[in-house]
Amino acid sequence: MGSGASASVTNGNIFMKECNQRRSDFALWNRVAFSSLVSLLVSTSAVAQFSWKGFGKDGRFVAPDHGISPPRIYQSVSSYVGPQPFDMLHYSLDLSLSLLTDSLGGKTTMTLVLTSAVDSVVLHAVGLQLDTVRVDRLQKSISFNPMDETFTIFLNGMRNPGDTLRIEINYERIPGYPRPSSRQGYYYFRDTLVGLPSNLGYTFSEPSDARFWMPCYDEPWEKATAEINLTIPVGYLAASNGKLSGTTDNGDGTVTWHWREDHQIATYLMCITASAFTIPTLSYVTSTNDTIPVQYYVWSADSVECAAYLPTVREMVVEYSRLFDEYPFDKYGMTAIIPFTYLGMEHQSLTTINWYFKTDRRVVSHELAHQWWGDLVTCGTWADIWLNESFATYSEALWQEHVGGMPALKSYMRDTLSEFQFASWQGAIYDPVGQGFNLFDRVVYSKGAWVLHTLRGAVGDSTFFNVLRAYREKYQSKSAITAEFAAVVDSVMGIDMSWFFDQWIYGPGWPTYSYSYSWGNDTVSLVIDQLQSTSWPTYKMPMQVRVHHPGGSTDFVVLDSMRTQSFGLPLSTQPDSVELDPNYWILKQIAPPPLSVDVGETPTSYRLDQNYPNPFNPTTSIRFALPSSGFVRLEVFSTLGEEVTTLVAHELPAGIHAVNWNARDLASGVYLYRLRAGDYVDTKKLLLLK
Repeated sequence: MGSGASASVTNGNIFMKECNQRRSDFALWNRVAFSSLVSLLVSTSAVAQFSWKGFGKDGRFVAPDHGISPPRIYQSVSSYVGPQPFDMLHYSLDLSLSLLTDSLGGKTTMTLVLTSAVDSVVLHAVGLQLDTVRVDRLQKSISFNPMDETFTIFLNGMRNPGDTLRIEINYERIPGYPRPSSRQGYYYFRDTLVGLPSNLGYTFSEPSDARFWMPCYDEPWEKATAEINLTIPVGYLAASNGKLSGTTDNGDGTVTWHWREDHQIATYLMCITASAFTIPTLSYVTSTNDTIPVQYYVWSADSVECAAYLPTVREMVVEYSRLFDEYPFDKYGMTAIIPFTYLGMEHQSLTTINWYFKTDRRVVSHELAHQWWGDLVTCGTWADIWLNESFATYSEALWQEHVGGMPALKSYMRDTLSEFQFASWQGAIYDPVGQGFNLFDRVVYSKGAWVLHTLRGAVGDSTFFNVLRAYREKYQSKSAITAEFAAVVDSVMGIDMSWFFDQWIYGPGWPTYSYSYSWGNDTVSLVIDQLQSTSWPTYKMPMQVRVHHPGGSTDFVVLDSMRTQSFGLPLSTQPDSVELDPNYWILKQIAPPPLSVDVGETPTSYRLDQNYPNPFNPTTSIRFALPSSGFVRLEVFSTLGEEVTTLVAHELPAGIHAVNWNARDLASGVYLYRLRAGDYVDTKKLLLLK
């Protein structure tokens, strides 16, 4: 779904090329020899499970890059097909909308082939009057099961595997049926609504609401081709999935719009949207010289603004095609509408965008990315929803990286860390509903995106994007479950990566690290502790360690895999400070440094003190007061607004706290530091003089 389950949730939850900045970040790390690294690692059975071989071109400690290996990929587990005894081949819908009332009716024709011997077929429908049901032109009886939102068609005898059935159902939407407000399936609004320039009708079906506007088999693992012929009054435009094959003037004041989706599509991604739209359009030319229209279905008052935004959308298509392989469908359309409860919905080849966010780059990039991750490759079950939402959310970050380079990517990822405070982040990414969370909770958006970022950091860019392209190649036009994505990762990596999925996807929580160090005999003795709950995994991760010293800084990689682990880092100069994961590749919290708390004072309000000393060279202390516990972020910026470092980004108890900052690597000048805690925000200046 669009960048979060709803506007109210997502306003705080819109997430977020290889560049010179990244090469600069890792230049020193690239000079560390792998043979030297091996001597630094503690030899334990946990560490021995890893088969990491060296450094990638961008300096990260990576597994061997095998690229895409089709023989291994295609021998992995097959696409998830679900328990139903048939394969749906095609939907053909002939529908009419009056656009004067919320009426909807017509005929749906389903073509399916049996995979098992059956004497009945179970399909989905809610709030629909099924007038006649025919199988291979013969009328059949049916029975409804409202609890399951299903109906059964009795075939009057056994049919065999391989038999093709053509099911025709005439139906209409029952007026006044007690549908939940959030499960209307079809939504209708009159132009008498303030701000609405035209009558509007549209469908919204995720996760399981297609059954409210069309009889179907309404599960994400079952995909088929489709055609939708929509009859509406003259003066309105009807948009739907796939290609427009033409229109028919019926001579009675109505026009039928003929849409055809020749690519496999899940029912929740099928849609119709009708209003008095205009269609700003430009073309995207694929790598094979096919021309794909990029379109915006909007009301006339919005046409100039949206037409001006389409080149940005096309640039997004170009970038995602570079990263994930070519755009997969025959058009990319968007509709900008209100009222609409959500920020966006990734209907296949026709995204629905909340009018208020029609040119919001995060919402638009998120929904576009769904065309690959969710539409072309669809989650096999709703427990696997992260395969849709985490991938689309991380694609937001990838677009930010394209626009602003590595600093923009780091800033985007760091901003999402404030969501540690939300309960769902404590759960596993897999199966949010099974853990008591909402299907579209933050755990499958921002936390899942962070885990993909962590995977990328661990394996390197080349391997990571090879994984995505291999996953697309294997499951395009199909549905996949988490185990199948894991099998692709194993195949591309050439090693068993179950350890990563066990701790990051199926396991709850995240690592919380604390560390201490000492120096002697030309060695930094580093101790890393994992302080997260004992009910959460003990994380096994390759981790960059940056040691700052008078000559600059030196980077190492350690393989942390225990609750407490010691490492010896060879360094001939006494260090000034040590950083874990300085480039923010691992989803984590760092336990705060020792805090000073004035025992005799209980803060009654938030307060950010002036740093001391000020001016300073190169260390200073920043004190702040918290009247209550909560998530705190203390950041340092340049006067141009560029983020320099984050000093605190975690939960802190009430009290008066002090944090030391070492600015040895920075130039003299004025800097800003900002405290954010709850609704409190304060910024002050500090002066570095060398």
